[in-house]
Amino acid sequence: MTTNFDDAFKSFFAGCEKINNDNCDRQGFSRDGFRFETGTRYVKVIRDTSVHCFVDTKNGDVLKAASWKAPAKHARGNIFDSKNGLGSMGEYGPAYLR
Repeated sequence: MTTNFDDAFKSFFAGCEKINNDNCDRQGFSRDGFRFETGTRYVKVIRDTSVHCFVDTKNGDVLKAASWKAPAKHARGNIFDSKNGLGSMGEYGPAYLR
């Protein structure tokens, strides 16, 4: 586990991309393009033309997207936890709350 945001985010981003690529390969789909945009408070992870998730730069919380511009309330994980925030990530983004 790392305490540096950039290192933890880089690992989280690579993990999200791997989860998605594995699913695309399994389903026989072409792989989606992943990228991210850094804002003042959140890093927006974008898969193809939709928001995959948001990551809070203040505390590392992983948030589901409520819209293109805003995250939903309630964290789905944290990039500083033992699973690097990937514990609740699926191929289409963070899991819904139960």
